[in-house]
Amino acid sequence: MSEPTQSQPDAVATPAGLLPAVELAADHRLDLPAPRNYLPRNYLARKEQRRIFWLFMPPALIAMLLFGWVERTWFGNSPMPDRPQVDTTLADIPADPTLPDAVVIEAEPELLSAAPDEYGATAQALSRVRDDTVFRGAEDEAWFQIWLTLRSADIRMLAGSSIRPVSFPELFGQPKSYRGRLVRFRGTLHRLEKMTAPANDYDIHDYWQGWLEPEGGPASPIVVYFLRLPTGMPHGMKIGEPVDVVGYFFKRWAYAATDTVRIAPLVLALEPLWKPRPSVPPAANSIGTFALVSMAAVVLITMLGIRAAGQGAARRPDPAPADLSATLSDVELHSTEDALRRLAEADRTPAPSLTKERLP
Repeated sequence: MSEPTQSQPDAVATPAGLLPAVELAADHRLDLPAPRNYLPRNYLARKEQRRIFWLFMPPALIAMLLFGWVERTWFGNSPMPDRPQVDTTLADIPADPTLPDAVVIEAEPELLSAAPDEYGATAQALSRVRDDTVFRGAEDEAWFQIWLTLRSADIRMLAGSSIRPVSFPELFGQPKSYRGRLVRFRGTLHRLEKMTAPANDYDIHDYWQGWLEPEGGPASPIVVYFLRLPTGMPHGMKIGEPVDVVGYFFKRWAYAATDTVRIAPLVLALEPLWKPRPSVPPAANSIGTFALVSMAAVVLITMLGIRAAGQGAARRPDPAPADLSATLSDVELHSTEDALRRLAEADRTPAPSLTKERLP
């Protein structure tokens, strides 16, 4: 076989055959990037199940807390039970339409027939009190006689008296039956302000006017005047203090409401029977604050859970770059001409003959 005269690129002879023709230096390294091979997720593995749980369950809990807070804040107000309603509008006393220029003349007062000790004022003074009117000068005598009776009384004696509780409809519908009598009821004070007393000779300079919503309804006030207040009791135009009241019923009083002139039972009492409520931090009573703290805790637990379970898919570690110089250090390198010559000699050398062994 004739040898080629044209020079060929160098090749590397290895036991496996010829490598591509490259010229390699003894100290040369060929760094090839290894392909990244991601393993498919095994959703049956416990670690993957924990990761999915911490990924989806905490956001679901946050959504439930948020929706519950929204529902309680804007849609959670249950309808109030039906309570008895009373029309407190002051009705006009109609005159006889058949008579021109007719006027209404007040009837003569009726003296009370009960025992004097059952009333906070004398029967003569109470007979001058008129219902469905504002304060009148003729009523000052009964007004201050009741205050003197209350000032001389003991609040413990009044609180322990065996008096049947009365309701708003009873006081409103039967003012003459309860006038000057001791009554008891319960409710919530929504307004309590100090008033200056008119000039008098009884050393009474001021008292407190309270607007009370009766327990059990209706949503119409009972006006209560107190001679004094318990120590530490809140007062102002917007309060909400539950109290018991023991006092003397005075009249059905006319007052100017925001819409029209209305009437309300008016009672005089020594002081409200009030118990201070235990102070509670505002955050403990705030549903919004509780919801925010809960959501923050869930978010923190979620982050810790995701970190513990591991994020992302498991990956094979990237192999180190291949060092061809170290791999081919034991391989004998030949030029292209030597490699072709060795192949030609190998073709001319006859292969050894194989003989069969005869079996006996």
